[in-house]
Amino acid sequence: MPVERPNILFIVADDMAYTDIGAFGGGDIQTPTLDTLADEGIRFSRFYAGAQCSTTRAMLMTGVDNHRAGLGTTVGAYSQPAANQLGKPGYEGELRSDVITLSTILQNAGYYNVMVGKWHLGASKDNKPSSRGFDQTFAMQQNSDHFDDQLGSFGFGHRDYWRNGEIVEKLPKGFFSSRNFTTEFIKYLDQRDKAKPFFGYLAYTAPHYPLQAPEDIIDKYQGHYDAGYDDLRSKRIKGLQASGLINKEAKHSLFRSDVRAWNTLSDKEKQRSARSMEIYAAMVDDMDQNISRVLAYLKSKNLYHNTLIIFLSDNGAEAASAQRGHAPALLPKARNLDNSLENMGRRGSVVLYSHTWAAAGNGIFREYKFSGAEGGVRVPAVISWPAGGLAPRINHGVTSVLDIMPTVLELARVEHPTQTHANAVYQAPIGKSLVHVLMNDTDSIRSESEYLGFEFWGGRGVVAGDWKLTGLYDQDTETMQAWQLFNLATDPGEQRDLAKEQPVVMKQMLSYWQDYVTNNGVILAEPNVPALRKPQKTFLESTVK
Repeated sequence: MPVERPNILFIVADDMAYTDIGAFGGGDIQTPTLDTLADEGIRFSRFYAGAQCSTTRAMLMTGVDNHRAGLGTTVGAYSQPAANQLGKPGYEGELRSDVITLSTILQNAGYYNVMVGKWHLGASKDNKPSSRGFDQTFAMQQNSDHFDDQLGSFGFGHRDYWRNGEIVEKLPKGFFSSRNFTTEFIKYLDQRDKAKPFFGYLAYTAPHYPLQAPEDIIDKYQGHYDAGYDDLRSKRIKGLQASGLINKEAKHSLFRSDVRAWNTLSDKEKQRSARSMEIYAAMVDDMDQNISRVLAYLKSKNLYHNTLIIFLSDNGAEAASAQRGHAPALLPKARNLDNSLENMGRRGSVVLYSHTWAAAGNGIFREYKFSGAEGGVRVPAVISWPAGGLAPRINHGVTSVLDIMPTVLELARVEHPTQTHANAVYQAPIGKSLVHVLMNDTDSIRSESEYLGFEFWGGRGVVAGDWKLTGLYDQDTETMQAWQLFNLATDPGEQRDLAKEQPVVMKQMLSYWQDYVTNNGVILAEPNVPALRKPQKTFLESTVK
């Protein structure tokens, strides 16, 4: 390893599907920057995040399970704890005082730290990124927002931005999230103390809804998706099978019963649906171009060679629509929208690409964001570090966002407070360092009997080796579904439930789940998940002018 401590750069995409990047089975969206990072670094085929934005960000920044970090649920305008979770530890909706962030540890160890983009870990004074170890910040709290109108995800309210903890009264004219976040990030890096290594956290809100893109790129993919989501999913599955990330013979999930076949849609429905995917593709393309700007800056300053770059999506594809997710409760609040075909993706519109295109984006995997199924928690992840001498390859070991903190601390030669102070008040990280994987000394940091657990809004699961225990939350009936057991080696699409055929394995996996619940204070929502309740009022066509 290099003598000098590495610079650290986290780049996080928001709700990006597993196969959106060419290196992960795509190819219809131009992502040359991320493809090059993947080709020159390590692609992780089995990297697990949380099932939702804040869960992943909590684990990324603290190294402990999201429940232990305080993000067992989100608390805000659209989400509250369930009745049985109110006031319980782990359901505060923001980072707890007994977790220390990676940024704070690195700052104390002499790193210059910059955070730009989506925070989603609390808005109180003590939980803004400027209070959690970052020297320079330009951040928004939660969900997403792209233009300078600050209307947020659903076209109502006012999305706040903070600069070093203070409210930004007005965004610059022509503001667009990915582009301005990148500009701010580079500006802050340029102000660094050049005697210090840096830690940069660039958290894009693309391609999180509302699907919106700048004028110069919004029409780039016009006509590219006219064949529909059935066709795109077939292409993405073939691309994924050819990528080496999965077994070519692996079973893939089937379309959900609520996904209408493309050829049954009317011409108008096809036109609007394809347009939503065009805008989504433009957002991913634009994000890739802006990541290129960051890497070009690092290279121009001779910083790139010794920068450890970690890229990931925060969860699986977002399937929000007028019928699914928490969108049904929020879309009726939208006002003064212009969702005409001509204005889709521009100011004043709220466009979602729905579970139809999300299923295509997830390729072989089942379900979406908020789910404990593979489509909710298995995400694209890449680590690149030229100075580290990483052998470009695909790693198939079970890895987690929880492993990032231990990895970074080891490479930066910094100890966690719990290692140096016997009476430390902070929780110790629970992930495992990936350094031996990066150095190609081992293929996996976990044995077959070491499990990963996850839960959010009732979407829950456990992974141990090739086995996967999954329990879904049924939004229509507002109930927890029965546990299912899958062998991911042959069935990553989670199609053949082996719960009855493998009683010994099922018993062991259920014991892992109980261990996970006990260790992390998990409380399944009762009587239902508030954020997923379906209101009487639906999103009416009257919003389309």
